[in-house]
Amino acid sequence: MKSKIEKMKYMLNTLLVLIGLLAFSCGKNDDPVPGGDGGEDVIIANQGKVLCDNKGIEGVVVTDGTYFDVTDSEGSYSLDYNPSATHIYISSPSGYAVPFEESVPKFWIRLKDVSDKKNINFNLQKIAGGDTKHYFIAVGDPQVRNKAELDKLAPILNYMVQEIDDSAINPVHLMVAGDVVFNTPDMHDLSKQYFEKVNEPVYYTIGNHDHVFNRSETASDNNDKTADSVYVRHYGPTCYSFNRGEVHYLVLDNIFFQGGANVDYSLEFTSDQLKWAQKDLSFVPKSKALVVMFHGPSQYPSSTSLKGNSADLYALLSGYSNVQIICGHTHYNSVVTDYPGITEHIVGAACGGWWEGPVCPDGALLGYKIFEVNGTEIKWTYRSYLQPKDQFSVFLPEPRAPVLPDSDELLVNVWDWDPMWSVTYSLDRGTTYTPMTRYSDGAYDPTAIEYFGEEGNSSFPPGRTWINAEPTNHIFQCVPPNNAESVIIKVVNRFGKVFQKEYEL
Repeated sequence: MKSKIEKMKYMLNTLLVLIGLLAFSCGKNDDPVPGGDGGEDVIIANQGKVLCDNKGIEGVVVTDGTYFDVTDSEGSYSLDYNPSATHIYISSPSGYAVPFEESVPKFWIRLKDVSDKKNINFNLQKIAGGDTKHYFIAVGDPQVRNKAELDKLAPILNYMVQEIDDSAINPVHLMVAGDVVFNTPDMHDLSKQYFEKVNEPVYYTIGNHDHVFNRSETASDNNDKTADSVYVRHYGPTCYSFNRGEVHYLVLDNIFFQGGANVDYSLEFTSDQLKWAQKDLSFVPKSKALVVMFHGPSQYPSSTSLKGNSADLYALLSGYSNVQIICGHTHYNSVVTDYPGITEHIVGAACGGWWEGPVCPDGALLGYKIFEVNGTEIKWTYRSYLQPKDQFSVFLPEPRAPVLPDSDELLVNVWDWDPMWSVTYSLDRGTTYTPMTRYSDGAYDPTAIEYFGEEGNSSFPPGRTWINAEPTNHIFQCVPPNNAESVIIKVVNRFGKVFQKEYEL
């Protein structure tokens, strides 16, 4: 009996083992194997390296727009599969340059162009001499509709090239603050070719006029997810970052676009975008300076409140002692310094009043803004390509239109003024100087009125009567006595640089 029982136990154990093996074998064949041949169910991480001269670069932040990783000592990274991801892109590290094509820095790789998900690699170049000291040039709203308007942009870019060469502004990159084109998506290719002539990397942000829309469609929040498709195809992700020297650059999209018959949009950041920015900044020490670029101003100079949900972004910027915001959209030039540690530069449009005159609607001459960066110290100056040595326009007393200041006033429009500037005049050949009075509530610039007219004047410019001059808070005045022979205007910027001119009265 004992031997029969032992035989039965042996047979039962053998049967159980066989059943277990069979079950394991079935389970293994049914479940997808990472990297295997399981069809659409296979989940493969996006992997690759960040390299320079075939050597890995450690500590580079890599993202797919949702998830992040940091390269190891071999320069390797790995991001879990993310069905919503369209690009893999890096926050390029200080001391390195990314290659650029037709002006666009290729810090991004489009996933639909990738065949090998295990070798999504980035190749960078070491910057000779480093980039602790560097420059960037901010350009507001080129907003071109056709080649004729691009040809008007060309002289500005040509002067920029000359200045970069003559003044040894290097290393340098450009930052275009949106509205690259004016509702003309087919102009992006040609626009990139014009900017390519500067032969420096150009970092772009998306503006309201860079969104694709159909007026026959119903306005919808869902349109914000698709209206940027043409922009993304040309320039890559709308939210990204990069590093140069001791500065972290963060580029965002604050045009929430609904479209429709009235082309509706609002100035705000999506919650997903703010989450991404929060994670991006978590890799940035508070000791770094920040340069943040988006299209619409977070604050208008005539207001003390922030637009949309900009306060949520400001909360993320808290603790960084030097934050410079670059934006455009308004077509006038202004500097807002209401929040400690944050300076917002509303950069005058390169197109001014939509290419209808030589000035912006606030009277600032067409041009761009140059920033000099040394460590975390940042200085800037506005540059008119027609009057590159000047920082202001002067209008001597003369009869004027009723909308303008009184005819006995001498007017000075200081294009890039902020409260740390001084504006004075002298009637005794420079022996004594008297502060000028600022129109703090705003005044029109005579040249802007000449070309665009005041708000409500529908007589010009021909065919584009919706354009008008904008009152600005950087116009100053004095009333010279009738017996005065000359006046010296002396303007000193926040960095102590003096600009002055003498005028006969």
